[in-house]
Amino acid sequence: MKKTHQEYAADILLLCKAIERVPFIFTNVFGIPRGGYLPAIEVAQYFNKPVITNPSEITIDTLIVDDLADSGATLAKFKANRKAVVYKKMCCKANDIIYAVEIPAREWIELPDEKGDTLEDNIRRVFQFIGEDPNRPGLKDTPDRIVRMCREIFRGYDPSQKPKITTFDNGQDGLTCDEIVFDTGDFYSLCEHHMRTFFGQYYFAYIPNPKGKILGISKIGRVVDYCSARLQIQERLGHDIIAMLEEALGKENPPVAMAIVMKGRHMCKESRGARKKGVMTSAVLTGQFKTDAALRNEFYHLIETAERGLR
Repeated sequence: MKKTHQEYAADILLLCKAIERVPFIFTNVFGIPRGGYLPAIEVAQYFNKPVITNPSEITIDTLIVDDLADSGATLAKFKANRKAVVYKKMCCKANDIIYAVEIPAREWIELPDEKGDTLEDNIRRVFQFIGEDPNRPGLKDTPDRIVRMCREIFRGYDPSQKPKITTFDNGQDGLTCDEIVFDTGDFYSLCEHHMRTFFGQYYFAYIPNPKGKILGISKIGRVVDYCSARLQIQERLGHDIIAMLEEALGKENPPVAMAIVMKGRHMCKESRGARKKGVMTSAVLTGQFKTDAALRNEFYHLIETAERGLR
């Protein structure tokens, strides 16, 4: 999203209006370098307050201003102060920030007079950091490809791409399912610590509620793919999948049991750091899979049978 001078000025005015609606008193304004300079000046003029530029002059009565709150880490340093930004990303969890416009987490804002600050330009800086020439033929178009790749492999952050999970009434057409339904497939994700791939096999099972719903079997894999398309850790990934499927089946007549076992290889372990091959296994069990040992053993036997078939 590229903003013109007129659009940016209009959004700063919206910020001033937002600040007016919050009952607090400030004596001066400090703009976070560099992006906060212009909005800080505009806010100060609007409220007829002085601008300070030396961090040592900041007091508890100083309003801290910036152009964008992304993660919120920069503004978090000013714990005692009220903070205001022109744009606040939806992924920013800070609830003490006054803002003019909230934007999607994946939206890239390009403000007037910014140079070399597009996502592609930042990727080129990474190439330079590792010692590469971003202008050589093989890398010239790579930043654009990386941006398009990120939109694909991180689609799990986009609510509009959340899969529609088809369910059916249990007992429909005279058939009631009250035994284990088992599914397996592969998964691919990126670890949130090093952004390295981890991948492997998942083994999912559930026992439908006789009075509840049955999952469309192809939707299980779609949910696995959607939840995997984020920066993840394997332990959380299993919980995310179970939670999404439980939600689809409804709280009124929840499934008797649900379970997922994930076995993954982690490139952050194999290609860097420890540099050791291995498979990490994680499990999430609910309902009778957690409390009934015989039923749990039956689930694990299905996994063993599936693994023999994969060899």
